[in-house]
Amino acid sequence: MKNKKIILTVTILIMALFLCLLSCQKAEPPKLLKAKWGGPRNISMAPIIADKKEFFKKEGLDVESLYIQTGKVAMDALISGDIDFAVIVETNVAFIKYQQGANIEIICSIEDKYDDAIVVRKDKGIQSPEDLKGKTIAVTTGTTSHVYAYRFLAHNGLEKDVSFMNLTPLSIQASLLTGDIVAGSIWQPYRYNVLNQLKDKTIEFNDTSVYKAYAVVAVRKKYAQNHSEEIKRFLKALIKAEDHIRTHSDEAIAVLAQELKLEKDLLKAIWHEYDIAIRLEPGLLKTIKQEGKWIKETQNGFGDKLTPSYDDVINPAFLKSIAPERVN
Repeated sequence: MKNKKIILTVTILIMALFLCLLSCQKAEPPKLLKAKWGGPRNISMAPIIADKKEFFKKEGLDVESLYIQTGKVAMDALISGDIDFAVIVETNVAFIKYQQGANIEIICSIEDKYDDAIVVRKDKGIQSPEDLKGKTIAVTTGTTSHVYAYRFLAHNGLEKDVSFMNLTPLSIQASLLTGDIVAGSIWQPYRYNVLNQLKDKTIEFNDTSVYKAYAVVAVRKKYAQNHSEEIKRFLKALIKAEDHIRTHSDEAIAVLAQELKLEKDLLKAIWHEYDIAIRLEPGLLKTIKQEGKWIKETQNGFGDKLTPSYDDVINPAFLKSIAPERVN
């Protein structure tokens, strides 16, 4: 009888230990899924941190990152299937929806940015916005560079007194440095590069009250239909990145400054030009629709086109499924 009690006790202890091991055992990490994202550095801060801090990997994503000079080029890469997630701006969406078959949708916004400015050659006689009358301003058409320049000029009553020429951001930077152009609308780090090299030969017009740009993440509609798990994991990693940026800002700024090729102190000084948050808010769609109307009214080749409705361009389902409080 005594032996039976001992055997029973030992059996119970073994079972309890086994159950404890099962409950205490760490959950296996999710199986890695592959994905590729691309976009300009200055609007990709959350994905950069998600990559560098391995938040993508922790969410089960084997991610390839690709830095692309403009959102417009990132949009082209998305449509062609070269990348799965494109970090672009709302202006890119407003333009691309005029094209038939541009079946993309926004899954979240990740950053509000105010880092566009018109950089001018002060040594060429430009001291104030009024001095831009009769001048040509270089912009990168279809981007925030273009929209900011137009809104700044309109705010100062100059939109009909200035002409535009289309150049890449790098070409605008180079042309300002050589003096081939006297004014160019660019974002960081190109602004900094020009100002840093030309010193007191330049000034910039950076009025954050005239324009708020939205950096967004977009996917192809077909990708959204077939890769919901990848999208959810991507969004979860971005949310972790946002939290890290807010709670460890100095560390995040150091990482981002290196990736943006800016001095850490400079990025800290202009940090107010960026608001990094993973969300969807009504202002995004409103801005896209406003820009769609502006394109039709002001841009060559769009006057006879039907303005898209844009009502299908945002898909809140994925973000709502993991963080409903971030969807307004």
